[in-house]
Amino acid sequence: MNIAVLIKQVPVSNDVSVDPKTHALVRASSEGMVNPADLNAIEEAMLLKEQTGGKVVVFTMGPPDAEKALRDGMALGCDEACLVTDRAVAGGDTVATAKVLAAAIKKYGEFDLILGGALSADGATGQVGAMVADCLDIPHVVEAQGMKYDEAEADKIVAVKKFHDKRLSIKCALPAMISFNFGCNEPRLATLRTKRAAKSKPLVTYTNAELGLPLDEVGIAGSPTAVVDSFSPKAGRKATMLSGTPAELAKKLKDLIEDEKGK
Repeated sequence: MNIAVLIKQVPVSNDVSVDPKTHALVRASSEGMVNPADLNAIEEAMLLKEQTGGKVVVFTMGPPDAEKALRDGMALGCDEACLVTDRAVAGGDTVATAKVLAAAIKKYGEFDLILGGALSADGATGQVGAMVADCLDIPHVVEAQGMKYDEAEADKIVAVKKFHDKRLSIKCALPAMISFNFGCNEPRLATLRTKRAAKSKPLVTYTNAELGLPLDEVGIAGSPTAVVDSFSPKAGRKATMLSGTPAELAKKLKDLIEDEKGK
């Protein structure tokens, strides 16, 4: 089975700068790492590869230094990588990003399954996976906790989700897109040997010229949403001492809450 895994390079810490015009993160200004939930998606891909064979290709869109995240993915066992990097696609919202990633997947080859993390550590929109599936016109399951594959039904995949105290098994036809929750499994660790091997694994780079997407559909120009402002919230604390009987304390606390809600 051929599997594509979508990953994102996110800042290692909250110490990042913001472009004053676009209000987007200046990713080149901070150290990056693979988005944590995407590591869970890579682990699911590796488990399925061990069961079925085939290859795992890891995809990302970002600045040239996002190659590091792809190499990290290949150090975990992914066979190949694809980086989409072009100023034309920079700053795009989730809609524009999904179009670019879907185009890269189509250009690269045919895949039976596309995986990714459900949420990113920086934006946390949870939208890109479903939007990529929509662009490719394939079924998708979001916020999965795991998946199961039966070779007797080789054209289907079962995604496992949690809903309150229940576990749901959702069967869908392949090809499909599944996004996984952070912490749904225990991602394997890279070794010195696998890190060295990752340096020589194939990595393809695409620009928008190679993908052939209209300039008014990608990047900031192709984004139907825009960030109009960004700021650090004001943090403050205050304490109010209450006294009285339990019934009096309960009423005073209720009044305080109502006052805060009314502000």
